[in-house]
Amino acid sequence: MVKTKHNYEITAGFFVLLFIALITLVPFFWIVVSSFKTYKETVQIPVVFFPDNLFNLENYKELFGRLNFLSYYKNNIINTIGITFPQLFISSMAAYAFARLDFPGKNLIFVSLLLALMIPIQMILMPRYKLILDLGLFDTYLGIIIPSIPSVTTTFYMRQQIMSLPRSLDESAYLDGASHFRIFWSILLPLCHSALLATGIMCLVFSWNDFLWPLVVINSTEKYTLSIAVANLQGQHLTKDNLLLTAAVVVSIPMVVVFIISQRYFIEGIALSGIKE
Repeated sequence: MVKTKHNYEITAGFFVLLFIALITLVPFFWIVVSSFKTYKETVQIPVVFFPDNLFNLENYKELFGRLNFLSYYKNNIINTIGITFPQLFISSMAAYAFARLDFPGKNLIFVSLLLALMIPIQMILMPRYKLILDLGLFDTYLGIIIPSIPSVTTTFYMRQQIMSLPRSLDESAYLDGASHFRIFWSILLPLCHSALLATGIMCLVFSWNDFLWPLVVINSTEKYTLSIAVANLQGQHLTKDNLLLTAAVVVSIPMVVVFIISQRYFIEGIALSGIKE
């Protein structure tokens, strides 16, 4: 009787999760299918779910041809790589300092950094913009990359991960004459691969989709990111929905692939980051 009840609970749970998954996936499926529609089919009433020609690639040809989306892809890749790897390295070193080193005001500094998370990004746009102008980095890749490298969130996750590791690992290495950087780089960081991958994915997605800061810093059309290029497809009087939906698919595919490949490590890294020794 108990076993039968348990099977019913599992079956009910499965159908509930399946229903939620369908609700979540239907809009994405609609976007993908609509990327093959003509403009007339996207605005047609009654609504047409499937296009007449399911393999119509005219929208993609226009995006990568006339609208030159390949150059925006290049800009996104440069900015994303330029932000993600330095952020992981610098935040991991800061996390090691907060987790393992003792220095005056450590807890106060860390709490101050956490409080900075409550400040909306709109409040620091003007100071950031003034700093970029003074450094001569306006309308450059570095103008996007440099202010985006420091990350309190990444530092927090990595600190929690390092704190979950036993101190005996680095204490033994320290007694053998290893420096703090050697302990960090050769011993602790390899053990934090799950958290590194999880935070790296979060940084990757945020950098790839970032819209506000590149919009403020970039003025040249050839240096636009994908987010800005997609926003520019919305006209004041007319928006070609078929092109807009196609652009949404093009922008989303790389991040969807990255998450599918690394989702196990992402979930594992998020879970481990909450463990404290």
